[in-house]
Amino acid sequence: MEIREKCRVTWCNNSRKIRSTVCELHSQYKHICGAAIRLDRPHLMYKVEKWLKGEHQCESCGFDPVTAYPTLHTKAQSSMLDVDHINSDTKRTLEGEQPDNYQLNCKHCHIVKSHLEGDYVAKKYRK
Repeated sequence: MEIREKCRVTWCNNSRKIRSTVCELHSQYKHICGAAIRLDRPHLMYKVEKWLKGEHQCESCGFDPVTAYPTLHTKAQSSMLDVDHINSDTKRTLEGEQPDNYQLNCKHCHIVKSHLEGDYVAKKYRK
């Protein structure tokens, strides 16, 4: 009997493919966001999941790169959206690297949110 290990995406319980680190669903990342496979960037798999569901709009303003730029290829369209950590203090922790701490934002909304909340300031310098 073959024992298959689970997908390396922390919130996914699917079995992974043989000789792969991710399951069938997450193996589709290559067409959406090439960097999603990096172990230090699990939040990018959130973008992949949203994209595969057809949810490729900014969760703040509603901008949709697929509608705005229909002739661009998928990677170019997906690069117009960032995954924002809602609570940036938990970034790079198991708790903080979960879908309920992510939101998909366009570049403009991500920058505004980061400045309003001081996310761009290193934790050791925050007041």
